[in-house]
Amino acid sequence: MRAIRALYNLAFERNLVKEEFYPFKTYKVSKLKGKSPKKALTMEQVKKIVDLDLKKYPSFTNARNYFVFSFYTRGMNFADMMKLEWKAIDDNNIFYTRSKTKGNFMIKILPPVREILDYYQEYSLGTKYVFPILLKDELTPLQLENRKHKTLQRYNKELKEIAKICGIDKPLSSYVARHSYANCLKQKGVATDVISESMGHQNLAVTQAYLKELDSAVLDEASELLL
Repeated sequence: MRAIRALYNLAFERNLVKEEFYPFKTYKVSKLKGKSPKKALTMEQVKKIVDLDLKKYPSFTNARNYFVFSFYTRGMNFADMMKLEWKAIDDNNIFYTRSKTKGNFMIKILPPVREILDYYQEYSLGTKYVFPILLKDELTPLQLENRKHKTLQRYNKELKEIAKICGIDKPLSSYVARHSYANCLKQKGVATDVISESMGHQNLAVTQAYLKELDSAVLDEASELLL
């Protein structure tokens, strides 16, 4: 199915097919995926990514920044980061509507996020967007989808390289940042209902599914409290 989508994308770019005949605007290839266990990181592992020496690995600057930004903005997903505009940010907070649930968020800017925002202000492409993912302001829905697909593919590939550099033996991807945020809060003793509210989950069952991914080592430590 991904190969078919790639052919459609190529045909569209060459003006061989009209936009109204493009089937992937509403039909998502991801719906075909089976459910696989998502691997959340521990706080120690997240810190390794935060502390990655970007002077030594400059080609991974964007991937590292995207992951850290997502983690410290309550697991903001890639699609929402891609469309985040400078006008949605003031001195202290980020305001955005989550595309998946339409929930509105006001997120305090923590120091790691401020550092990343300052970086992209300094190296801005001059568009209304915070991140150098969408390279111009006016794009059609199809262009947005194509750009997201290409950039996300590269981002996930680079995250796997970052995992190797940091000695993280887990399949790192963009969505791991969101799951890691939930699990790290749980490890810090934050109540499940608070985690659920912070992530904009519509019910506790979704949050509980995230929290099932706690490392067995963490659960073993909890069991040892009974000794």
